[in-house]
Amino acid sequence: MNVSLFLTDIQQATQKFQQQVRGNHQSQNKETVLLLPEMLGQGCVRVIHLRDGLALFVHEYDLNQDLVLDFRKLSPRYSVINLVFCTSGRCRGTIPGLRNKLDLSAGQTMFATVPHAAGTTELLAGEKISIVELTIAPQYMLTLVESNLNALPTDWQQGLKRATTDPCFQLTHTTTAIEPVLQAIIHCPHQGRVRQLYLEGKALELIALYLTQLMNSPSTPTALIKVKQKEIDSLHHAKTLLLNNMNNPPSLADLAQQVGMSERKLQQGFQQIFGTTVFGVLHQHRMERARRLIEANHMTIEAIANTVGISHRGYFATAFKRQFGSTPREYFKRLSS
Repeated sequence: MNVSLFLTDIQQATQKFQQQVRGNHQSQNKETVLLLPEMLGQGCVRVIHLRDGLALFVHEYDLNQDLVLDFRKLSPRYSVINLVFCTSGRCRGTIPGLRNKLDLSAGQTMFATVPHAAGTTELLAGEKISIVELTIAPQYMLTLVESNLNALPTDWQQGLKRATTDPCFQLTHTTTAIEPVLQAIIHCPHQGRVRQLYLEGKALELIALYLTQLMNSPSTPTALIKVKQKEIDSLHHAKTLLLNNMNNPPSLADLAQQVGMSERKLQQGFQQIFGTTVFGVLHQHRMERARRLIEANHMTIEAIANTVGISHRGYFATAFKRQFGSTPREYFKRLSS
């Protein structure tokens, strides 16, 4: 299903989304919840206006069909910076001026400057999608980083300063410090004014953690991906082959051969497109699947570890804590409380 949105502000965006997908909505204070109609699947998007220049979107979908959101070109004052964190599933998108599609999957963070707030977002059916997104006015972002601007990569600084005219983006791996903050936002227990203050604090914490990550391991936002579209398709095919054989993954050499790439090109491509190594993608997927199985509460911790291809319980507990900030048992207890 395609939804075209001509936006001037968040309120208009939510109204048009509701009208075109025929979904219900609930509004309270500065938060709107848009519920998907049954024909599209299950889920909702929560839209929270935190302050002038800063809004939070929490997307949780389980779609029956692909959903494409088409944001039409607006005046420069509606240019935005997007900071997008994918905790499960996958989505694609385009920004005018960038040649290839942007592709975001679980365990990745995307920073993008989006002139005129124009572009498309494609949400894919067949798997649970969970995304936390911040939309930030360029001037507000400049205010936040003003004292540390010179500590950031030069190209990143220039991308930020040209956010109203030139698109750019950067994919990185979501750090272990960021993951617990995302879960706190998704499962926020507070209501009313306390909820608003809590979520605003967490949003600013996300920005701070992302900037810290950027300063510690800078990489250049990309105005144009240097990997050809055919190679990007091959990399996604390699990722699918890897994850479909999670318990008995192919060797790096076998995987490269199956998609017609050299091992070096495969590793470099994974790092550039997915923000981590081949093993990193596999590890992220294992941990994410383990988290979903714990939430389903149908299996023991030991059985879950075996299901995701990890036989050593101690290693599983350590890896899970590194990814989500708590051990599997601690995570389960927190869900049950």
